[in-house]
Amino acid sequence: MLNCLLILPVLLPIVLALIWRGMGLKGRALNAATLGTILLSAALAAVNALLPETGEITLRWTDLLALTLRVDGMSRVYLLLIAVIWPGVGLYATEYLEHDKNPGRFYMFYTITQGILHALSVSGNLVTFYMFYEAMTLLTVPLVLHNMDKEAVAAAIKYLIYSVIGASAALIGIFFVGSVGGTGDFVAGPLTAEQLAGKESLALAIFLVMLMGFGVKAGMFPLHGWLPTAHPVAPAPASAVLSGVITKMGVLGAVRVLYSVAGAQRLRGTWVQMTLLALSLITILMGSLLAFKEKKLKKRLAYSSVSQVSYVLFGLFTMTEVGFVGAVLHVIFHSLMKNTLFMGAGSIIHKTEKTRVEELDGLGRQMPWTYAFFTVASLGLVGIPPTGGFISKWNLAQGALATGISYSWVGPTALLISAVLTAAYLFTIVIRGCFPGESYVPGPRCEAGWRMLLPMGAYAALIVLLGVFSGGMIDHLSALAAALMG
Repeated sequence: MLNCLLILPVLLPIVLALIWRGMGLKGRALNAATLGTILLSAALAAVNALLPETGEITLRWTDLLALTLRVDGMSRVYLLLIAVIWPGVGLYATEYLEHDKNPGRFYMFYTITQGILHALSVSGNLVTFYMFYEAMTLLTVPLVLHNMDKEAVAAAIKYLIYSVIGASAALIGIFFVGSVGGTGDFVAGPLTAEQLAGKESLALAIFLVMLMGFGVKAGMFPLHGWLPTAHPVAPAPASAVLSGVITKMGVLGAVRVLYSVAGAQRLRGTWVQMTLLALSLITILMGSLLAFKEKKLKKRLAYSSVSQVSYVLFGLFTMTEVGFVGAVLHVIFHSLMKNTLFMGAGSIIHKTEKTRVEELDGLGRQMPWTYAFFTVASLGLVGIPPTGGFISKWNLAQGALATGISYSWVGPTALLISAVLTAAYLFTIVIRGCFPGESYVPGPRCEAGWRMLLPMGAYAALIVLLGVFSGGMIDHLSALAAALMG
C-alpha cells in the first residue's frame, strides 16, 4: 500500500495529462481536467511528505544501476513546496492562457513535469536522480518554447545546451562513484576513505565538477546565461516555475552530492569549498548588478533569480548547520517570492502589454491588488522583517560567520550589498507604479482576474506568515542538517 502511495504522485499526472491531450479537451473542460489532476497529484505528494513512512521502490540491475524511490527529510521539503506552488501557478495559467492558441500543449507539459518533479524529489540514488533530472530538462524546454517565435526557439536551444553541459558534468561524477565501488545511494552515506584511497585529489576535482554541473540549473556563474534568456520569452506561468521550482532542483542535486555522496566533512576547508563560495558570491553580486541595470521587467526578475538562487548555494557551501538551515529556508521563501513577482509581472504584461520598467508609471493605481502582492514579495526578497526573506538571510549570514574561514565577513558583506541593490531594482518598480508624480494621467482600472490574484495573494500571505511563525521549520531543518552532517 505504501509503495503504491509513493508511485502515484509520479504516474498520475503523467498518465492523466496524456489522456486529456488525447481527448482534445478545450476551454473550461481542459482547465477543470488539468487543475483536478494537478490538485490530486499535489495532495498525494503532500501525504507522502507528511507520513512518517511511505515505503520504498527499487528496481536493481547492478550496485550502481538501480532505480530507487524513497522519502527522506529533503524529499519532504520539496514535495510540500511543489504541492503549494504547482496548483497555484496552474490556476494562474488558466486565466493567463485563456486566449492562447495552444493552451493544451502547455498544460500537458506542465502537468507531466509535475510528476517528474515528484520523482526527482523522492529519488533515492544518483542514477535515479540523474534520469529524472534529464527528463525534467526535456519536458521544460517546450514551456520555454511555447510562443514558437524566433526568440523563444533561440532561448529554448540555449536552455537545452546549458542544461546538457551541466548534466554531463554530473554524469562524470556518477561514473567516478561507480569506479570506486560506490552505489550512489543517498541513505548509504558519503564515499568512504577506503574507497577513495589514492584518489583523494581526483575525488575533490570530480566533486567540484559535479557541484558546478548542478549549479548550471541553479544559475550559478559562469554557466548562468540561460536564465535571463529563457525567462523573458517564456509565458509568465513558465517563468514563475522555472525560477521558483526548476532552479531549485539544481540545488537539490547539490545537496545530494555535497552531503550524501562527497560528504561535507571531506570538502570543508578545502580548495573546493573556497572555489564554490567564491563562485556563489560572484553570482550573487553579478546578478544583482545586472538586475539593477536591466530595463525589461521580466529580464530584471530573471537576473534577480540568478542572484537569489546563489544565496541558497552559498548557504550550502558554508557547510555549517546554520548555513544549511538558511539555504533551505531560502529555497522555500524564494520560491514563494519569485513566483509572486513573476506572476505579478505576467499580470501587468497580460493586461497592459507593457514590458519595460519605465512604462509602469501609475499602474499601481490601476492594478492595486497586483501591486500590493508584488510589494510584499519585494519586501521579502530584500529581506525586510517580518517577511520570510529576513529569516532565511539572517541564517545565511550566520552560516557564513560560523565557517571559521579567514575573511568570513566577506559573505555577509556581499549579502548586504546585494540586498541594497535588490531594494533598488524592485522598489523602483513599486514606487513608479504607486507614486507616478504630478504629470501622471490616471488610466482605467485594469486589475487581473481572481484566478491570477488568488495564488499571488496566497503566496504573499505565506511569505509573511511563515516568516513570523518560522520556529517549527527552523527546528525541523536544524535536525535535518545535524543528521546530514553526522
